[in-house]
Amino acid sequence: MKKTLKYIFHIDHLLITILTFVLIGVGYAAVMSFPFFDPLKQAMSDMSMTDYFFSLADKNSDLNQDITVVDIKDEAGRGKIAQAIATVDSLEPWAIGVDITFKGIKGTAAENEALIEAALKAGDKAVWATQLVDYDFEKKTFAQRRSSFFAEDLGVKEGFSNLDDVDYSHKTIRKMFTAVDGNQGKLASLPVAIAQTVDSSNVKPNDKLTIDYKTKFVVLPIDSIPTHEELIKNHIVLIGSTTDEGDMWKTPLGKMPGVVLQAYSVYTVRNHSHIHYASYLVNLLIAFVLCYLFEVLVDVQNRWLSRKKSAWAVFLSRSYLLLRIVTIVFMALVTWGTLSLFIHHSTYVDAILILLVLGVLSEARNIYIGAISALSKNHNWWILKNSLFNNNKK
Repeated sequence: MKKTLKYIFHIDHLLITILTFVLIGVGYAAVMSFPFFDPLKQAMSDMSMTDYFFSLADKNSDLNQDITVVDIKDEAGRGKIAQAIATVDSLEPWAIGVDITFKGIKGTAAENEALIEAALKAGDKAVWATQLVDYDFEKKTFAQRRSSFFAEDLGVKEGFSNLDDVDYSHKTIRKMFTAVDGNQGKLASLPVAIAQTVDSSNVKPNDKLTIDYKTKFVVLPIDSIPTHEELIKNHIVLIGSTTDEGDMWKTPLGKMPGVVLQAYSVYTVRNHSHIHYASYLVNLLIAFVLCYLFEVLVDVQNRWLSRKKSAWAVFLSRSYLLLRIVTIVFMALVTWGTLSLFIHHSTYVDAILILLVLGVLSEARNIYIGAISALSKNHNWWILKNSLFNNNKK
């Protein structure tokens, strides 16, 4: 037992693990420093294992029973939209989220009057979209707000519908805004304002929550509202277009219309189901421990093969086939473990870092073993004399 523990906690395993992280650090510094790595740098900045996890979870997710999306279609005019809002309101939903900004007086006077009437009738039950624009990076506030033409006069409840970050980077949407400070005071996002219309959903101001994509929504065509009361009554209803190309966004589940993204955000706020990310230090610690364990496992299988004299053993050793199988199985177990944490406990551990570390380990082993073999020919240092890889021991 003592001999086994001495082997497991041998300094060689520790140094190889440390060298693995050094190699990754050097590689990362090179990617960040040289301009010709810019495409790789850009790809790395918009990469997350959560995308893969969400895509797997999406195949088994259930239809949401509380939130319905009404698709107005691009061709629907203001009069038809006003009628849809009024019909939805008459069917007694919990809340109505209107993900449309009616800028200025357009269309006929009757259509605009119908919108105003629908807004008055819905009252505090409805939350209307507004857009925050002209971000001031020094003051960290938005200078202006673009609202529907009737919003200020009627004093309707509003929530900002911005989905992209303030730098308009158009990256994959993984997080949602909750509230921001503007020149007119603090304003909640559209999803938060909708959720708080139904109950007192608590979120931290100026925070960003990771959106939980582990559900699906019914998308109801605008003309089908009267015949689907069961999808409106006692539901949160979001109204918007699912076909507007200008309102399509990259998400972990692929291209998605903004109104559906708002529905996922409402779901996240109401269920407090946002994903918890392990801290940077926790991710490093987990990656280090797993790398160390994998190093011991690789060394055990190498030593086991070296004691075998059969042709199969020679083949497996020289072809590194068994090593590749062990690596794939270990990586699969890591992926399965992090996926289980994500799906069942809404906790994300950086699987990309762990898999990267495991992939680089073999290179670190080769460099370390080569260094030990070379140095031990001319030196008799303690670390060389006691190394597991010193073949020049006397």
